[in-house]
This record gives sequence, structure tokens and C-alpha cells, in this order.
Amino acid sequence: MPPATGFAAPPIRVLASAMWWAGFAGCYNPSTLPEGAPCQRTDQCPESQQCVLGSCSRSAQSPVDARSSPPDAMADARVDAMPVPCNADGLTCGGTPTVFLCGTQCWVKCTDTVSRTTADTRCTGWTGALGEIDDASEQTCVASHIMTVQIWLGATQGAGAMAPNDKWTWNGDATRPLDSNHYNNWAQGKPDDADGVESGQEQCAAMLPGGGWDDDPCNQLQGFFCRRSTFR
Repeated sequence: MPPATGFAAPPIRVLASAMWWAGFAGCYNPSTLPEGAPCQRTDQCPESQQCVLGSCSRSAQSPVDARSSPPDAMADARVDAMPVPCNADGLTCGGTPTVFLCGTQCWVKCTDTVSRTTADTRCTGWTGALGEIDDASEQTCVASHIMTVQIWLGATQGAGAMAPNDKWTWNGDATRPLDSNHYNNWAQGKPDDADGVESGQEQCAAMLPGGGWDDDPCNQLQGFFCRRSTFR
């Protein structure tokens, strides 16, 4: 008997596709799927295959599924980790600057003598900061370049200090104090504010030729260290 008017026998490929998806909804077993089977995620394919453009494939192409990182996110990650060159370009530094790496930090030593305020301005203009030392390893690295004169570091003493060793931070950042709970390398008897009594006379810090840190008047003229990360 001919089929009823308005109904047509489905083409074979449509029927086959329907059978595939019926298998997905019912007795789905990805380990038995041949290459080229339809998929939405890689976990719908055998272990040796990936879901690539809607089909299970042994190709080495990147899988297209929910676990893949969006292209924009990957591009953003690469931008976030862009390396910054370690050089003195853009830094006002009399004479020949000394450029060196300590871990992932780029350091520059300038030997022209300036006040602490001027040194700070030059370092920030270079997209860095007056030298901050995080640990003993960085201290050893930086101290190897100190030579015979003292050099400005980024440590300063905040307002309202009640003692020579009170309220010291790296470049005014209260989250980075120089106290007994955080790394510091004060020279013996330092800081002392000249006479051991807090008088507001020596509110800025420098590294001495031996590597220890000393408190000095901020308007004293001396060389300086700048530091910035090699990644941004």
C-alpha cells in the first residue's frame, strides 16, 4: 500500500542520524564509537579521540568543548605575563648605570648623588620604585653591587613614630612594614635617628657599603637603587 498523502519515507541518512542520537540518549557507550561519530564534548568520545568541530576525531587539533579556554582569555593571559626588558632606558641616571637581575626583579644602580625625593621621582618615572628588598637572597644579590658608597633604598619612616625603629615601610606602603615579623637587614644599632631617640631627623634608609641598612636624613645627597619586576 502506498504511504498516506503528506508523509514521505525518511531518507536513509536522516534515519541513521536519528539512530545515533537515540544511542546517545539511551545505551550510550563512548568506547565503542567509531571516529567521526557526532559529539558535543570530548567525554562523549573514546579515550583516544577528541571532540573536534562536532565529531569524534583522532586528530591533534585543539578540542572544541566546554573545557577549552576561550581565545580572548588566553590572549589576556599572555598580555598579563608580558616580559619587561631589564635596562635603564627612560631612567635619569648620571654616569653609567649598573643594571642587574635579582630573581625576577630588574635593578639599576645610579651613582649621581641626589636627595631621596629626587631618587624616588626618577625611579617611578622609569615605571619602578626605589629599591625594595624582599628576602635574604635578594639582599645578597643587591649588596654585591654596593661597592664603596651608600645608596638610597625605598624604606621610609612614617609620621607619628615613637621610636627610631617604629613605622618603617617600603615606599610608604603600610602592608609592607619593616618590623620584627618581616625581612630587614638593619646594620647593628640602626635605625637610631642619629642619637638613639626618635626626633624625626633620619626618616629615609640607605644601604651601607657593607650591605647593612642605615637611616639617614631624606635631604642627604647620595646614589640610589631602582627596582621593577621583569613581568607585568
